[in-house]
Amino acid sequence: MGIYDALTAGQATPAKTEKPTLLIVDDEPGPRESLRIVFKDRYNCAIATGGREGIEYARKNRVDAAILDIKMPDLSGVDVLRALKEIDPNTECIMLTGYETVETARAAVRFGAADYLNKPFDVFFVRELLEKCMNRRKQRLQVDDTLKSLQKVNDDLSRELAGSNRAVTANLLSAGVIHEINNPLAIVAGYAQLLGRDLSELGSVDQGAAQNIQQRLTTIQREIDRCKDIARRFLNFSRSTQGTPEPVPAVKLLDDAAALVKAHPSNTGAEISCNVDDPQLLVNVHAAEVLQVLINLGVNALQAMNGEGALTFSAERVAAAPADCAYRSETFAADRPMAKLSVADTGSGISPENLKKIFDPYFTTKTQGTGLGLAIVCELIGKYGGAIGVDSTVGKGTTFSLYLPLAG
Repeated sequence: MGIYDALTAGQATPAKTEKPTLLIVDDEPGPRESLRIVFKDRYNCAIATGGREGIEYARKNRVDAAILDIKMPDLSGVDVLRALKEIDPNTECIMLTGYETVETARAAVRFGAADYLNKPFDVFFVRELLEKCMNRRKQRLQVDDTLKSLQKVNDDLSRELAGSNRAVTANLLSAGVIHEINNPLAIVAGYAQLLGRDLSELGSVDQGAAQNIQQRLTTIQREIDRCKDIARRFLNFSRSTQGTPEPVPAVKLLDDAAALVKAHPSNTGAEISCNVDDPQLLVNVHAAEVLQVLINLGVNALQAMNGEGALTFSAERVAAAPADCAYRSETFAADRPMAKLSVADTGSGISPENLKKIFDPYFTTKTQGTGLGLAIVCELIGKYGGAIGVDSTVGKGTTFSLYLPLAG
């Protein structure tokens, strides 16, 4: 009897019914036909007289469960089991043999067999066993479908967040606050441990030891004040996004950005400096949004330099923006005086092929990056009719220049 005989002998094909398909692979006609008769009412029974025939059927058709003879002339049942699991890991397989050995039993279990039965088999037991297998398969498929649905929801949410820069920026600001506060708090904790050790070892009042403890207490207080200052800055800036843009000194934005980037965990020894020619240079913006742009660019620079090198924030007044800006908002006017805020690093630089894609949402060269940082930078600068210039040389560094309208 061929592979399709059982399906065409009065049985509906899988394409026309919701019955699950049971593949029976056995070179002996007796057990093969017995199994077909037992299961024909509840399953579409596909019959194969050899291992290769069964594998070929599974490659072209869905197989929900299979009953495989261990000993066959062309391929062993274990070989067929392994092939079926490669085609569909969720296919439930029951092994059947009259020549049970420890080795074949172990191999069957290792490759994912549901159970191992001896000939002659008990009809009621094999029917109950297959029912359990099908319930297990159904549960696994439901879990897979649920995971796929969750992944789709997650993808949809990611796209929504990318298009809603206010929500994403709020998340980044919150994450930034956590990063900035964690760093000085770690120092506080470390010095507190040292202080406790010193106090426990101090047997009597010693002037030198007392002075050492006092210095450490001073350090603790300084780091606590630093935490308070960081929190205060973000609270003040977040309130400014509630109303209309206001004139903000460029020097204040750069000083605050530099202070916060210095506290970031990515900074392990970078020289961070500010250079502003005109302390009276004003930009008409929401301070929190532009500060977040500068922090994003600063942290990217730290990562490109592996936490070391030189990072410079600068600001100047320019008569016009260059014609070759990497990004321009739809309302950008290049022929008017503007403020140019720059973030320059001495890092690895950006390759020419990647330079064309850096502002695309989800594009990233980082193993744990989201690819949203620079896309958000574009969204925020675009709100003010601004532009972004990028100058990068591989192996030497990168400079991002933000062109923003002057206040007044």
